[in-house]
Amino acid sequence: MSELSPGAETVAGRDRGRGGHGFRPAGSRAGGLRERGRAWWLRLAATFEREIEAGRGFLWLPVLLGAGIVGYFALPREPWLPAMAVAAGVLIAAAWTTRRRVVLFRVTLAITFVFVGAAWMTLRTSLVVTPRLAREQTVEVSGWVAAREAAARGGARLEVAVERIAGLTPERSPARVRITVLGSAGDIAVGDGLTLLARLRPPGGPVMPGGYDFGRADYYEGIGAVGFAYGAAKPADLGPAPFEIRLRKPLADLRETIRRRILAVLPGDTGEVAAALVMGDPHGISEATLETMRQSGLGHVLAISGLHMALVAGSMFWLLRALLALSPRLALTRPIRKWAAGGALFVGAAYLAISGANVATQRAYIMLAVILCAVLLDRRAITVRNVAIAALVVLVIAPESVLTASFQMSFAATLALVSGYEALRLRADRAPALIPAGGRGVAGRLWLAASGLFLTSLIGGIATTPFAVYHFHRAAPLALVANLAAMPVVAIVIMPAALLAVLLMPFGLEALALTPMGWGIDWMVGVGATVARWTEGWGGIPAMPAVALVLIVVGFLWLALWRERWRVAGLVPIALAVPLTLAAERPDILIDAGGQTVAIRGADGRLSVVNPKANRFAAEYWLRADADPREVADAAADMTCDEAGCVTPLPGGGRLAVGKTPAALEDDCRLSAIVVSRFVAPTWCEEAAVVIDRRALASGGAHTLFRVPVEDRGASRYRIETVYPAGARRPFMPAAQ
Repeated sequence: MSELSPGAETVAGRDRGRGGHGFRPAGSRAGGLRERGRAWWLRLAATFEREIEAGRGFLWLPVLLGAGIVGYFALPREPWLPAMAVAAGVLIAAAWTTRRRVVLFRVTLAITFVFVGAAWMTLRTSLVVTPRLAREQTVEVSGWVAAREAAARGGARLEVAVERIAGLTPERSPARVRITVLGSAGDIAVGDGLTLLARLRPPGGPVMPGGYDFGRADYYEGIGAVGFAYGAAKPADLGPAPFEIRLRKPLADLRETIRRRILAVLPGDTGEVAAALVMGDPHGISEATLETMRQSGLGHVLAISGLHMALVAGSMFWLLRALLALSPRLALTRPIRKWAAGGALFVGAAYLAISGANVATQRAYIMLAVILCAVLLDRRAITVRNVAIAALVVLVIAPESVLTASFQMSFAATLALVSGYEALRLRADRAPALIPAGGRGVAGRLWLAASGLFLTSLIGGIATTPFAVYHFHRAAPLALVANLAAMPVVAIVIMPAALLAVLLMPFGLEALALTPMGWGIDWMVGVGATVARWTEGWGGIPAMPAVALVLIVVGFLWLALWRERWRVAGLVPIALAVPLTLAAERPDILIDAGGQTVAIRGADGRLSVVNPKANRFAAEYWLRADADPREVADAAADMTCDEAGCVTPLPGGGRLAVGKTPAALEDDCRLSAIVVSRFVAPTWCEEAAVVIDRRALASGGAHTLFRVPVEDRGASRYRIETVYPAGARRPFMPAAQ
């Protein structure tokens, strides 16, 4: 037996434990990797099972349903409803059959919810189908006023239930149209029959690929045409209004009375903001004030949301409970907390009705109702599960709202706040209590309230910023500062005063509450103006690609819906979205759907707009999507124009021509690299230039062109993207003209 020193023996023993002779065979290393991989997988599976046992799986059901709805809109063609219904039924039956086989049931259930979401959206689309105006035209419209909103420049925006459109058969006439009356409209009320001469057009689509689709929103609201009236509306004897409008009229008259009473006490923008907070109608607010609020990060205050519902119902809950608690007998022997919750639920329903009950307000009320019903049932009121239930209800009632900024931002803020405070509470429960209950002084309680407001604003701001960037191409750099300065006044003064003003109106005493409400609004608008002035020219962010938003949503949901430490993996897709956004390709040429307004990216990287007056809205949208703070007039292109059209040089060589007459096409096609015309170009023109003519615009809508350099020729070719696909149009898209 050989002799070994103690140290050598130790090393030899270690080596034998690792492989026998100081090295590890390849097969052993591979086996070790497999063992580590298996252990890692088992830890993940155990984590997942703990999450499911804690009820977190339910939270993903509205996510899966929403994914199916989004998938429906991403389809290249409209699916066949009977096939979707049969497939959804088969999947539901399969999920029920596999309910005792855990893994298979979970996979089948997830697929079922995704497919049911797509099938439900298909059904919804088929149910709201309505005729649309085929082309822009001036017509005489007769009908009943179904809804009325204020207009920022005076007048009113009317939703008219059509009785007749001159020159159109009933089958081709839209059921409802939205018309802006620019003149005096103070005496027009819901239910009135009227006739007016109007310039109507089909609901507009996106002004660039990936842009907001106004036409899709109008489709699901049943609007078949939009436009403006020439002159004042004339009363018309059309007989009784449809039953739905007669049913709506008393509430509409009440809303208009409240509006006039508010404006009588608070004239100007202060009153318009107050009316918006009470009735959900911000259209009367001046554009300057609206832009100030958006730029400062306070724009969310003007749209009735869960915040407003919570403040109004919360104020009533606190007031009722405080009044009931004045009686010791009631406080000790009766469930006054439930009584207060029932009263708050009723007040919330009244606020829903007075505010117009649009989709965003319905969503806010559903979330509030779930919370208050939890109080009535002796359950915890504010939980992530209740947010999931509210999301499911909203997706069933209005599935198309999943694509809207209001849905995404309101649920993102709510989920982030509930999930964030849940995580903080769990952490606090594990920590030792250093301060006994009731041991905080006045200063401590003020600090706690201030820190809570700061944390709430911070969490809500972070959660909603990606959606603001995607939809509005802007982020408010000092939104946290503005919210910290304004939101205490909103919560303590403005919204409680709004509730009190409505309660005092039957007694003619609304001025007692509206006056302090006006002071609070003036403070809020003043904060917005100050912060907007500090950040003037800042905050613009170029258009975010959809894939970046999807990554952010996936990461955010992973962070918010799970409880254990693996939730931090949600930071990975969020981090990946940042370089995708920064490196997003920007178009070199943008063309509006009418073929009259064009934007060209110059050598300096900024857009120059050709003929901006023809479609000012599109030009403004393009500049905003490009994070360009200039006014449209300052971005006008340097071009040569005559009666036939305009020409301007291209950065890559050649020139672009925008024709105004058919006669201009011959010269434009011979001399220009890109030809844009609202007329049909001759066939030979396409061989000489890139042609975007009437046929291309009718088929694809607005166009964007991306320059692809061709090195061997020193020239350029272009990749073209369009708003609408080359195939058949979907029902929510306007028909090709």
